Amino acid sequence: MRSTLARLRKMLAKRGGRATPVYGLVTATGVTAPLVVGLLTGRTAESHLVALGAFYVGLATPRGPYGARARSMLTMVGVVTVFTWLGGAVSDRPWLAVVVISAVSALSAVIRWLGPIASLCTLVAALRPSAGSVVFHGFLEALGGLWLSALLLVPWITHRLRPLRTSLAEAGRLVADALDVLADPGPESDEWYDRRKEAYAAIRSAREMYGLSLDGQGEEQDRSVRMIDAIQRVMDQTVALRSLLIAVRRKSPPEDWLTECRAAITALAARLRNLGEAIERGTGVPDDDHRVALDRLAAVTREVRRAWLAREADVVLAALILQIRRTIGRIAATAECMSEIVAHGLELGIIAPGLPERPTGVWAGVKEAVATLSPEFRHAARVGTAMAVSITLVMWLKPPYPYWLTLTVLFSLRDTYGNTVDMVLERVAGTTLGATVAAVALAVAPERVTLIAMILIGGAAGFTLKSVNTTYWFVLGTPMTMLLIDFTAPLTWTAAVWRIGLTLVGGLLALAFARLLWPAGGTRLLPRRLVRLLRTHAELARAVAARLDGDRKVSIRDRLEEAAEAAAEVEQAITRLEHEPTAQEELIERLKEADAIAQRLRDYFKTLGTLTEEEPREVGPIPATVERVADYLEEGADALLHRKAPSGQLSPGDLLDELDAYLSELTDRRRAELAGGVGPEAITSLRRSLVDVAAAQYAVRALVADAERLRKVTQEAAAV
Repeated sequence: MRSTLARLRKMLAKRGGRATPVYGLVTATGVTAPLVVGLLTGRTAESHLVALGAFYVGLATPRGPYGARARSMLTMVGVVTVFTWLGGAVSDRPWLAVVVISAVSALSAVIRWLGPIASLCTLVAALRPSAGSVVFHGFLEALGGLWLSALLLVPWITHRLRPLRTSLAEAGRLVADALDVLADPGPESDEWYDRRKEAYAAIRSAREMYGLSLDGQGEEQDRSVRMIDAIQRVMDQTVALRSLLIAVRRKSPPEDWLTECRAAITALAARLRNLGEAIERGTGVPDDDHRVALDRLAAVTREVRRAWLAREADVVLAALILQIRRTIGRIAATAECMSEIVAHGLELGIIAPGLPERPTGVWAGVKEAVATLSPEFRHAARVGTAMAVSITLVMWLKPPYPYWLTLTVLFSLRDTYGNTVDMVLERVAGTTLGATVAAVALAVAPERVTLIAMILIGGAAGFTLKSVNTTYWFVLGTPMTMLLIDFTAPLTWTAAVWRIGLTLVGGLLALAFARLLWPAGGTRLLPRRLVRLLRTHAELARAVAARLDGDRKVSIRDRLEEAAEAAAEVEQAITRLEHEPTAQEELIERLKEADAIAQRLRDYFKTLGTLTEEEPREVGPIPATVERVADYLEEGADALLHRKAPSGQLSPGDLLDELDAYLSELTDRRRAELAGGVGPEAITSLRRSLVDVAAAQYAVRALVADAERLRKVTQEAAAV
């Protein structure tokens, strides 16, 4: 009991996205307006179907730029129409309805763009009393969907760029948060990894948002792409800066230099936040004092370097602090480019939203899921079977308001047992509270005006907070859903009691189905995902080695994205395993360690990749060392694939001794160059090579050690 209450408290405290009051009010108005018209004209049955169509489209929660929203809503209108027809066509054939609804539910679990709305439309149309033309019912619901779509797209003309602006601003702010962590004296904390993950996720979201936006033309389109690329460059440079700061702090630099370095990083973070606010508001970027902090860092860096070089102190440390200053300077320069883009404005031309694109690759994905018996296929089979059993149960028992048991099963059943438990608790708790409120209102004033008022108020509040917390949606949206679906039937307070009871039974059935019907299954795919993790990181290592060798055609970014996708698959496996009823703690720990190591490897590769941004120069054995790391990871992938012990050794001692020897050679040559009369500020090829190799030393040493650990951990995970 205590654990259940603690879980509920945690759910209520959980926060997702932002509240959307405008969306909530517009959607609730779009749903209730047809009911008011029907009440005034005496066309209650027809107006109810129009309102129901609007509700279905609003329930799908269209997101993204207005062009993407238009396409998704038009697609959903088509889904509502077709599956309402399908459900109505089988409404007089109960056992055929069981087969059809179960098949649609299973298919919707695999084809994501169908979602639960297809199952909901089929179920409601099949279970409600048949009266009138099925085709006409479908057209009325389509009319409601088009009505709500028009209402939600009205702001498109003046606010078409707002979603993209918000996404770009959020990405800039999260990159600033990552920079703030580096200003702290202890950058190796878990907070860094959290901020890093959030920043890159926001950048990916901004790219997706731009891809969904109505394409701009000419300079407008270029400016949007350039802004996203600039934010990406700042984050990549931040990752490289972290490695440099860890390396330089191990050599105990002067405290005054560290103070100015932290001040410069903090100033740049503030600059990025100002840029984010300017992007979101569409105004110019206010001036700040970040240049003062950068100038102070440059001055103290010159003083420290001159003092060290004059007495032949640590030349490597001098090279490191120079590289840090250069990296911070690159971040500042990129921020200035972002300021210029904001100054010119981010605008998109007025282009009509396009029609929905034909989904591609759907059947290929279904075939792969069936062939591999993937967790997605198992979940689809679970949903289809659960719906067949629950519909058969309500047809046998014939309870009033039969939707609620089957709807609870449909919307509560998730792809893992743990997620199903969370959803059942949220739904039962929220429904109980919301239905109780509805019962009191129905007992006091059971007239249709009361029903419409409750639908409007509950819908506005529910849709506003739906993205914040699903429990809030169940509490606030329950009266709306309950009263809307059964609007034409006479409702009293007993309807709310039935709703609570059937929801509770449906929740218990969902838990039973999640526990008994084809649980787990994710471990079957683990070896393949671990093989892909090793291979994509090996290909990334080869790309970095090739760029360090002077091959400018190789794309490090593409290989980084592939490696990140492979790591995301491992993270999904971890999430599934954590939510199973019998969690495999040892396996989960191994997978979490592998994921963390892979993330560090990608950071090291990004650090080394920054050395390739300028003209190629001699970096000694670094490319060969990185290539050997790639071979080592590839051998580990082959061993996992063929289920055999890995062969080959990385021999980190030899690799790192060779790098240290080369760095010592560069140090001696640089001292000789300075002794020969070359000024410390003169930019020579030897100085550039020394700075690059000194900057890369920590990343290479950490790369070799973590590559060894990653191969070992993946072998251990596959053996569990």
